[in-house]
Amino acid sequence: MSGAAHPIGAEEFAAKIDALGAPRRVVLAVSGGPDSMALARLAAAAGMGARALAVTVDHGLRPESRAEAEQAGAWCRAAGLEHRILFWRGEKPETGVQAAARQARYRLLAGLAAREGYDAILTGHTADDQAETAFMRLARGAGPAGLAAMRAERRVAAGAEAPVRLLRPLLDFARARIDATLAAFGQARIDDPSNDEPGFERVRTRALIAALEEGGLLTREALLRAAARARAAADRLGAQDRALFDAAGGVFHRLGWARLDRAGAAPASLLTRLIHAAGAGEFAPSRADAAEALAQALARGRATLGGALLIREGGGLLIAREPAALLGRAGVAPLAPVEIAPGGRALWDRRFILENRGERPVRICAFGERPGPWRALYGAPPEAMAAAPAVLAASGPALADGWPGLRAVCLLAERFDGAVLRFS
Repeated sequence: MSGAAHPIGAEEFAAKIDALGAPRRVVLAVSGGPDSMALARLAAAAGMGARALAVTVDHGLRPESRAEAEQAGAWCRAAGLEHRILFWRGEKPETGVQAAARQARYRLLAGLAAREGYDAILTGHTADDQAETAFMRLARGAGPAGLAAMRAERRVAAGAEAPVRLLRPLLDFARARIDATLAAFGQARIDDPSNDEPGFERVRTRALIAALEEGGLLTREALLRAAARARAAADRLGAQDRALFDAAGGVFHRLGWARLDRAGAAPASLLTRLIHAAGAGEFAPSRADAAEALAQALARGRATLGGALLIREGGGLLIAREPAALLGRAGVAPLAPVEIAPGGRALWDRRFILENRGERPVRICAFGERPGPWRALYGAPPEAMAAAPAVLAASGPALADGWPGLRAVCLLAERFDGAVLRFS
């Protein structure tokens, strides 16, 4: 990262876009803050105006948010960019507001991009954001995947929508260069007061990194180098786990479980991925917890962790969704039926995309432990079958697999690989 406070040029920015695969049509995430306004002005200066839509998400968290969104739109239109405002509607959480706002923002942006044929979303994250993210993950004791921080490219989706690319073309540029770029354009900016609120972790982290730099104890460049090395390590570990999955005779079943022929060949790193995939959780469990769950399953025949059920099968292992999480057992509310209109689609239990290609609405629920020859037909115990998606018919739940007009796509392989980040 260069700390020289000189503006980012249009050609320099265009080279970054080309290096990211030159997307055909892009959504620019523009809040009106300095980073996103630099992104918007650089995109316009690089000749992307005809294929770019600037979008501001109004989270409705402050009284002035609507006026700020309109101001961002005015600036974008003055630069020659089409602009639109999206709204985060509904109740807002009392805690974890920033995380919830981030989820809502990406869900809205990804949904718009997928529906209207944009193949990428561009955000204004900078090298300073990257260093702060790496530091926060370090403070939590994260492993390589967490310390890798942000990637210049990944795929995101809004629920069951098709994935789009998320690109961060400013990730190698220091915040000082962003400020210099705005000055060169004569561009005003909106300063969000939450960026100075010490109650937020990132604000405290920013101040702490600055103090450590001043004391000669840590630099942003060192954090960025560590994050880059962690990304390389995470990629190597991911490839290793995929190879181990194959070596252990691993398969993903279309009804939502995974199976290993040789459980003894499954290290904790592989188990964390499989539990995350089958258990439908937002985060993977720790390796220590995964190793303990595996030992318990091998010794006692059953174990649960992270919403997943581990079942010993001779020398093998089946990893399925824990039925209690869907059927309302042990004090957990049952998963409510989901209705899908004709032509509609839904993300179900984070493990399936269900698409109704029929002419009538369908209601989706968990199959439950039904009598019948299911184990013989599908080669799975009743607990695994119980968490499969089903159509709520007059005679009771019927497996969605094979239901006329209903297409069910299992996402376990996608979740195992971390290929798509889905915001629901």
